[in-house]
Amino acid sequence: MQQSANVNPHEALYTAARAVLPGGVSSAIRLNKALGRPFYASRGEGAYLYDLEGREYVDLLTSHGATILGHNHPGIKAAIEGALRCGIICSSETPVHSRVAAALAEMVPCVDMVRFTCSGTEATMHALRLAREYTGREKFVKFDGHFHGYHDYVMWNYGGFVSAEGPSRAPRKSVRSGGVPAGIAEYVFLLPFGDLDAIRRCLWLHGDEIAAVILEPIHYNAGCIVPLKDYIHGLRELTREYGVVLIFDEILSAFRTGPGCAQAYFNVVPDLCTIGKCVAGGTPLSVFGGRREIMEHLRPLGNAEHSGTYNGHLIPIMAAEVCLREINTPGFYEHLYALADRLYTGMNSIFTKQNFPARCQGLGARFGLYFGFTEEVRAYRDTEKQDPALALRYFQGMAERGVYFCDGGGKVMHHGFSAAHTLADMDRVLQATEDTVEAIQTGR
Repeated sequence: MQQSANVNPHEALYTAARAVLPGGVSSAIRLNKALGRPFYASRGEGAYLYDLEGREYVDLLTSHGATILGHNHPGIKAAIEGALRCGIICSSETPVHSRVAAALAEMVPCVDMVRFTCSGTEATMHALRLAREYTGREKFVKFDGHFHGYHDYVMWNYGGFVSAEGPSRAPRKSVRSGGVPAGIAEYVFLLPFGDLDAIRRCLWLHGDEIAAVILEPIHYNAGCIVPLKDYIHGLRELTREYGVVLIFDEILSAFRTGPGCAQAYFNVVPDLCTIGKCVAGGTPLSVFGGRREIMEHLRPLGNAEHSGTYNGHLIPIMAAEVCLREINTPGFYEHLYALADRLYTGMNSIFTKQNFPARCQGLGARFGLYFGFTEEVRAYRDTEKQDPALALRYFQGMAERGVYFCDGGGKVMHHGFSAAHTLADMDRVLQATEDTVEAIQTGR
């Protein structure tokens, strides 16, 4: 039965979805407040998303960073078709698993060995457990505002909520979900990011209790805050001094700045890292890996558990082999950085010219937009000044002009583009930005 021409298909679907999905969504962040409903996609192609009515949008969500090659990439599509011909194998090893692991070991500085998981949440969960087993210690350091997934141990102080977290130099632990046992907080040392004295003091007092320090080396989950290289080098020296496992959570930063990830950008080699999002071209694959002597504490060699039916499912494994090969293609990052330069410089030029209180900060293929700001955002706590109402007005205006962002409910979010985007796409985004800003400024 065809719907009436007067029925909005997006609203009709949202109404139906709310009857069977909590909030009408499969993931909380998919409820786009700027639209008043989820964005419903009919398909994706290259740099573009298409809604239920076939309208085209320049995609700056890029699957929260997973589709670094763009949508429906022919190589990824061929890999998936190849996996289907093999019979959709899971729970068995294939030669492709070893090839993907070897490719990661060649590309990523800290990686000698890897294990595959499905989600980033699983990857950080297993990395922390592995660090505990390796060191014989139980506690770990997490930084204020850093995001490491949704398992209970890391559900503290992330996601742009700062009102109940105490002073910036002494953040107070605040859990981000109901259902998390309060006692877990005893295993977490929460510190301000960027303060080397704070980590030095913590390790001096509690180093014999601390198994790991985990961090986002580039804080994309607060838009895009890049720490000083001296700070990252200092973390490496201090954790090595105290025998603490340094974990770079590169679920979001992996392959944004180059094939060696953020650790190559900073020239700092952690002990373990997690890799996800774009590693498999938009199919569900995450990785944790690192030094051989640590990774060999996993079963069946050691005593740290890691298993799972869908670990290294053949579809994302075969897609990952293609994606890693594409990332290593000459000119790949030159193209991404050309797009970045056009977009980031252009956006800030528009904001300045129109006296609009917003700022774009980016590094490589991922960036943040800050509303209510005119100066550089240097720390997570600065994001408290975000103007969520202005952010939502901007994202709504951009959607009306054919550019789609995740709105994050108005809080600071990360955005990005893919290798399928062109300079013409960036110019289209800039024109939409100029028009949207003008409309907001004039009240139209």
